[in-house]
Formats: sequence, structure tokens, C-alpha cells
Amino acid sequence: MVSLMYIQANDNISIPFIFIEVSVLMLVSFLIGYSFAFYYQKSKYLKKISALRQKLSLKSTDEVDMDFNDDELDEADQNDIAAKSIKNNKEPKEYEAPEAYTGGLDFSRIGYADREDADDLQKIIGIGPYTEEKLNTIGIFTFDQISKFNSHDIEIVTELIQFFPDRIVNDNWVAKAKMLEQSKQRMKLRKDRPVRMKKA
Repeated sequence: MVSLMYIQANDNISIPFIFIEVSVLMLVSFLIGYSFAFYYQKSKYLKKISALRQKLSLKSTDEVDMDFNDDELDEADQNDIAAKSIKNNKEPKEYEAPEAYTGGLDFSRIGYADREDADDLQKIIGIGPYTEEKLNTIGIFTFDQISKFNSHDIEIVTELIQFFPDRIVNDNWVAKAKMLEQSKQRMKLRKDRPVRMKKA
């Protein structure tokens, strides 16, 4: 509106003034969009936090015992040391999904893994270092796990890692993970196969 008055007064368009006006409008629209998204996300997580607090308050105080004496703490430390030494033995692994972070992922279907089994998830287009770290925190470490995602799992993972909606589907994570898993299995078979020497 201000630019129209300026144009009528001089009968020519001042290019720098239009750039400034457009820049200000773009900045204002960005700030409006950002503020709406921020408050939407904040309200969503406040609802989750209040629901978790309500569940915690419903538990009896007998189940949650906050009083420890020094003897119990020393005994707990010794148990931790014993557990670590047992873990270092080469026994079959038993995985436990981190319940606090999974949000309903079915690890019995997609499989369990840990950092020792981790693949380089950044080979999948759309997964960067930050996204890979977020996936690792919820228990997703391998291509095999991602290749077994269904639409429900994709929704849960999108919400847990706070990723753009439909980005996992649009970037074809599942198909790329299947392809990379098959490639990994072929490489493993090649390494396990005995080497045949060609006759000269």
C-alpha cells in the first residue's frame, strides 16, 4: 500500500523500496508461521507430560521408594559391576527396548539392536547426523529395523524424533533400507565365502 502511494507520486518504480517491502512481508509471515508451530508443538508435549505425571501420581507410594541408605547403594554398585562383567562375556545378546522412548513401537516385529550392531543410517537419503542420533535414542540402529516399518511405525517414529510429517514416506526410507540391508547381506556372504584362486 505504501509502495502504491510512492509509485503514484513519482510515476516510476523504485526497485530497492519494493525489495525492502517484500523482505519485511516475508519476515512477518515467517514469524507468524514459526510462532504457530512452536505453540502447537509445545501444547502437544505439555499434554503428554501432564498425562505422564497423572500416571505417576496414580502409582502407589509403595512402588516408588525414594529412600536409600549407603549399604543399599554400595550393593547396587556391586550388582552393576557384576552385570557389566557378565555382559562382556560372549553370550547371546538379549535386547530390551528403552520403554521411555519407544512410544509404542513393536520391537518384537521390527527387531532389537544396540550400538554394537549399528549401521550407518546416514546412507539413507533424508537421515543426517542429528536424525540418526534421534533414531538411536529410540532404539533404531539398523537398516533391517527400518526396512520392517509399517505405516503405524512411521507415524510413531515421526512423532518421537519430531520429524516433518510424511518425510519418511516421501524419502522412501523403507525401500532404501531394504536395498541397503540386501547389499549388506551380499557383502557378508562374499566375505564368508572361501576365496577361489584362478588357474594361471
